[in-house]
Parts: sequence; C-alpha cells; structure tokens
Amino acid sequence: MRKWILTAIGIILSLALGYVFLKGSRYSQLIGFFGYMSVACTLIPLPTPPYVIALGKVFDPSIVAFAGAIGNCIAAFVEYHLLLWLFSKTELQQRVETNRIFERFSYYFHRAAFVCLVVTGFTPIPFEPFRFAAILVRYNLSLYLLAVLLGRFPRYYLIAVIGDQFQIPTRYLITLLIISLVIPIIGMLIKRRTSADSEESTTNNR
Repeated sequence: MRKWILTAIGIILSLALGYVFLKGSRYSQLIGFFGYMSVACTLIPLPTPPYVIALGKVFDPSIVAFAGAIGNCIAAFVEYHLLLWLFSKTELQQRVETNRIFERFSYYFHRAAFVCLVVTGFTPIPFEPFRFAAILVRYNLSLYLLAVLLGRFPRYYLIAVIGDQFQIPTRYLITLLIISLVIPIIGMLIKRRTSADSEESTTNNR
C-alpha cells in the first residue's frame, strides 16, 4: 500500500512539473526543476532524465547539472535524517546493529562506501541499495552528501548535453516520461500478481 501511495505522489509531482515545462517561463521551469530534484532519488519514485534533457535544451548543461545535483543533495539530507528517525522508532536498528553479518558488512562498506556511492550515483548501476546501506550504517553525512554531489553532477551534465546537442522534440520527451511512469506500475502489478499466485498455491498445497 505504501508503494502505491508513494508512486501516486511521484506521478502527481511528475505531471505537475510537466505542466510547468509546457506552460511556464524558462526560469519557472528551472525553479520547478530544482524543487522536483529536491524530492527525486528518494523513497518517492520520480523520473529525472526527461526533465534533465528538456532543460538542457534551453539552459547551459552545467546550470542544469548544478541545479539537479544540489537538489538531490537536499533530498539526500532530508531522507538521511528521516530514515534514521524511522529506524530509531522500530526494532530494526537494534536488530541490525547486533547482527554479526551486519557488523562485518558495515566494516567493509565503510572502507569503500564513498567510491561506491559516487560510482552508483553516476552510472546506471542501482543507487538505492548503497544509499540505504549508507544510512543504515550511519555513514558520515558530509561524505555522503559529497558523494551524491560528485556522482550526480557529471551524470546530469552528460544527460543535459544530450538535450543541448540534439534538441530532442518535446513529444519524444513526453513519451519517455510516460514510459518512465508506467514501467514501475507494471512492475508492482506483476509483483502483486506473482505474490497472490504464490499465496494461492501455498493454500492449495495445505
């Protein structure tokens, strides 16, 4: 249920920014984009490439990358404290911290955390597992935010360059946005159906 709520929030925010991009001025687009990126890359699933490309068509890629990366740092800062607070309110934090496997993982993760966060923030490698791991092991917040900045800035810069160099038509970006919004929904529906089938099979085998 929580995933559906977060996904619905993501869709609403994505469509709201889409309206700003279609109807607003250049600078309202930039401000809207910064606000959007201050929520993106958190528990709320928000597609970012279509908007980075679109903004790269009208602004210097370095401006787009800076706005996106700083926005992500704000999002990471808020999420870091929010998740730590949520962990402290449950038994999860205590159970994890007293786990021997977690202790070993924490030791090795701290040694390579910064590089892992920068690399996954820049490349298509999933960033989420490392992001949650950093929060769970209480990785240094300043280093965490620096890793997010160093990973996201070049990523968004290169994506914005695509918009600047190729001037991709808006209709294609809208199509890309719709696909980006639909794929997670399809994934959740498949997972829900698979889970229901598994439960039904278990019940029948009893």
